[in-house]
Amino acid sequence: MKSVSSCFSFLLIFTFFVACNPKTNAKKTSIVQSEEEYISTGGKITGKIRCPSAVNDLIVELDSLNPTPKEGDPEMTIKGVMAFMQKNNIKTIVELLNKLPEHYRNNFSLVEKTKGEGQSNLRFPRIVLFGSDGTFLMNISTKPDDPKYDLLDCAELNEENGVWEFSQLDFTGDTPKLHTSPESCIRCHGDKPRPVWGTNMNWPGVFGDNEAAGLNGEALSYRHVLRMREIIEGKTFSDRFDFLNWSDQKLTSGGIRRIADNVFGAELLISNMAMGTATARGVFIRIKKEYPKKYIALREALLLLGYEYMVTGILSDIEKENIEELIRSYGGSGGDIDDLLLVLGIDAKESFSLETLAKEEEPKTDWSLGAGDLYEQVLLQVLSDLTKDDNDLKTLLISVPNTPGIFGCEDLGKNIKEVIDFKMLHMHYLLGRARYEVNKVYYPQDVENIKEKVFVPVYEKLAPYLKKKIGVHYTSS
Repeated sequence: MKSVSSCFSFLLIFTFFVACNPKTNAKKTSIVQSEEEYISTGGKITGKIRCPSAVNDLIVELDSLNPTPKEGDPEMTIKGVMAFMQKNNIKTIVELLNKLPEHYRNNFSLVEKTKGEGQSNLRFPRIVLFGSDGTFLMNISTKPDDPKYDLLDCAELNEENGVWEFSQLDFTGDTPKLHTSPESCIRCHGDKPRPVWGTNMNWPGVFGDNEAAGLNGEALSYRHVLRMREIIEGKTFSDRFDFLNWSDQKLTSGGIRRIADNVFGAELLISNMAMGTATARGVFIRIKKEYPKKYIALREALLLLGYEYMVTGILSDIEKENIEELIRSYGGSGGDIDDLLLVLGIDAKESFSLETLAKEEEPKTDWSLGAGDLYEQVLLQVLSDLTKDDNDLKTLLISVPNTPGIFGCEDLGKNIKEVIDFKMLHMHYLLGRARYEVNKVYYPQDVENIKEKVFVPVYEKLAPYLKKKIGVHYTSS
């Protein structure tokens, strides 16, 4: 058994990677870090699933939760990619693609239609790479007459400050150049940019966007199946598809595509999990870094308003008035979770509306990862963070049993505190190649279900505790 220290912690995406931040950064360790020790046991077989033996079991042996690149692989940051290209004298997009690490060769989607400046169609779809964790995204043109054919758009989550940094690698000349902050990115991604991608069960323009009838949430149309079969067989019409790693499944109309080297493999659900967790972590980091004093003072109120958002009617009128007064005392107005997030520097209409173009479409904040949304992801991180500072809260969460266990692994997670730790590990601590290696043998299905698996089971104890902590009246509606 190996112990691993935890000191490490698009819609149509197609424009989602134009540069919006002039700064580039080396790989940074997120302030969202685990304080636990981890074990690697090989797991145990439960039915047809290999399950962790405990919530801190990684199953596979890892030296880090966010390993450095393997020898010969680029570090997947803008600065790392640029340094890698310079060191290896890379002059073309194809040369770069053929050097990408394994977890970028398998975690991809094909995009037939785009709202962005680049072009794509059935024969020449764009390739969107989301990696294992959604923290570094790439958008690749395969259409030779596309004006952006030799421009490679990228988006990177800065794990230190929570800001998405958009940039563009320009291969039009003899030497690749880095462009930052083209004005067009604001139109698509907002003043405080974020990715653009379809919400769960609705990915317009993407292969597997429910164009075909069927029970699957990612139903492939027959024409998409035919085109993917051609690409797999080598009839690509472009050498930019050659680096992709496909599973050996038989693709069928009305079915889904499973990504290679992933024991679960449902492509578009995994894409939303990756981009959603990265986006929510960025929001949490921004709150904690930009407004630390306000965050500490208001996090219990944020959790209470999160309850009201998830399960309406848990606050009485007088409790709502008291929370609204608290928000006003910090310079805000209104009394719901969006109003409090604004006090903490987060405009939910901009930060959470990933399926819409920021400047051109009506915001939709209910973007879904699958079984939950971005609000719930932020609330999970707040609750986990508060538990580190509040021993009484930690004891409360330990006192609530977890029944019937974690999805697919009924003996896993004895209490709600362990459920929180498990979810934080698989969505916010395991990054890069580490998440890829774990997901080869174990993928935590239902891990994004925060409301039903965390907040509802502890409601009867946690809601009164939070109300007492912030001093609101505990009365029935």
